[in-house]
Amino acid sequence: MERRLTTILSIDVVGYSRLMERDESATLAALKSHRLELIDPFAASFGGKTIKLMGDGGLLEFESTVQAMRFAISVQNEMLSRNSDVPENERIVFRIGINIGDVIAEDGDIYGDGVNVAARIEGLAEPGGICIHRSVRDQVQDKLDLNFEDLGETEVKNIERPVRAFEVVLDDKAKALAISEPVAHTKSQISKWAPTLVGAVCICLVLAAAIWWRSRDVVPLTDQEELALAIPDEPSIVVLPFKNRSTVEEVGYMAEGFGTAITTQLSKFPQLFVIAGSTSITFADSLVKPREIGRELGVRYVLSGSAQSVGENISINATLIETESGHALWSEQYDVGVEEVFSAQADLVREIASTLKIVVEEEEVASLKKRQTDDPEAYELFLKAVAKSKLLNTVSRQEAIELLERAVVLDPDYLSAHIELSGRYLSLWRFGGSDDPKTALNKARRHAERALELDQSDYRVQHRLGQLHLFADHDHQLAYQAYQRAIRENSNDPEVLYDMGFLRSLMGEPSEAIEWNNKAKRVNPRYPGWYNFNAALSHFLIEDYQQALLLAKTGISTYPKSLPPRRILVATLAEMGRLEDAQIEADKLLEIRPDFRVSTHRNTPFLRSEDQDRYFGAMIAGGLPE
Repeated sequence: MERRLTTILSIDVVGYSRLMERDESATLAALKSHRLELIDPFAASFGGKTIKLMGDGGLLEFESTVQAMRFAISVQNEMLSRNSDVPENERIVFRIGINIGDVIAEDGDIYGDGVNVAARIEGLAEPGGICIHRSVRDQVQDKLDLNFEDLGETEVKNIERPVRAFEVVLDDKAKALAISEPVAHTKSQISKWAPTLVGAVCICLVLAAAIWWRSRDVVPLTDQEELALAIPDEPSIVVLPFKNRSTVEEVGYMAEGFGTAITTQLSKFPQLFVIAGSTSITFADSLVKPREIGRELGVRYVLSGSAQSVGENISINATLIETESGHALWSEQYDVGVEEVFSAQADLVREIASTLKIVVEEEEVASLKKRQTDDPEAYELFLKAVAKSKLLNTVSRQEAIELLERAVVLDPDYLSAHIELSGRYLSLWRFGGSDDPKTALNKARRHAERALELDQSDYRVQHRLGQLHLFADHDHQLAYQAYQRAIRENSNDPEVLYDMGFLRSLMGEPSEAIEWNNKAKRVNPRYPGWYNFNAALSHFLIEDYQQALLLAKTGISTYPKSLPPRRILVATLAEMGRLEDAQIEADKLLEIRPDFRVSTHRNTPFLRSEDQDRYFGAMIAGGLPE
């Protein structure tokens, strides 16, 4: 725990609920665009860091009050331009509040009156405006040529004393202080913020509530994890998202799919260490240079690329960079039609393998060249479905399923589409969202069985079968065997590694589970917050309650409305004898899910009854209703 004086910036979306009700998908897409192209790079330019998301708002911290002010002015100025051609009822409009205050910093979060005042002042701002505390005005008035409107002493909710607030006049003077393009980091800035870049850059939809790729809530690395990011002995690489250099939406899907496929193919080489795509995608449109990426992720090589339409063809460019020197080892260009994309992927993977001195066997060459589908339309539907799935909202998930169903109608032998469909339906059955869970589970089985018929050696097929064996059949041994087969084929997929860890926890082997969870985190350094649930459960089972407590709190701080870390937090506090604290946390969980009952979670497939009884008994002792 640390106390410090800092500059706090609170930002939220005006009329967020109305926008979501009107068009959820369009609102989330717009927020994603603003985050990637505006909020993240501008915050980096002014030395800011994102602390957390709070539903429809966010909290950022700046060491320099002047830089916080320039960030706010630049964002609001740029939003005017971005909204100029958008119908008024569809516009994303921000309010911003800035305060200087004393805060308590703990576990990557900040608390205290300084934060509360920033949030209340933000509520005083006009839509598209900036409101600041008097202390901010005093700090910047001799350093920035700005006009302010005095709002006087104002009573605000939950703050005992009146607050003196000022509205920043966004006139020509203010515009002169704004930037329209982000400024690259200096080396000192990157070094300064290195411990928190993981959380700051990865936040997937700034100001949107708990969305983007299951994951996209990211936890800061602990000191132990930072030490684990030493460059491996084997060749190591991260494939950055391929950029769409055209205005054609379909090319964007193609670019994303191309980069993902390269990651998947490289991951299958046991001689390679490959960073997960779910981490690499957080560098989309990032200003971070390859040398810094190499340091943060612990890899020797970075592959970057782009795609653009050239007539009826697609031009794909790829560059392999050595991170230590920052020098490009080679660049390749492929001008191909849609039907030739798979061949280009195979050629590029072989070129990378050759450069990294990886011997590619003949059977591996044949596997690389194998086409996923002969139907270009089915391939396009698949790429669109994957993009929809990453948005992680109910509407997009259903749209993804519909696109995938159309793809397998066009090509009944489309392996990847069957695997993805099985996963989509399994998620509906496990996590809700289906009016008919039994049918969803049956469809998950049917598509997994079809995928098995098509290619039983594909690691993704074995992974999906393992999930079905564990969660649907409670057959731990078959699940273990399936996960083992998957890992033999691909030891770099973090989802398989994580699921193996979760299985070992449920089998009563928490120490082994911790090892698997750490492996998943290593190949996915910007891992999603829910990785901490299994880690917390493992430490709970070995009675390491302090570590379980820390991991549960970290999971909650990055995903406040997620129930699993809150469940384990209640259970852990109860086992520690802190029943009053456990009851407080139980009440918080029930605020999120009033109908929560421990009994509905007793189908969690623990192999040992004593583990199940201790875990669920602790939840009940902590105040959760049975």
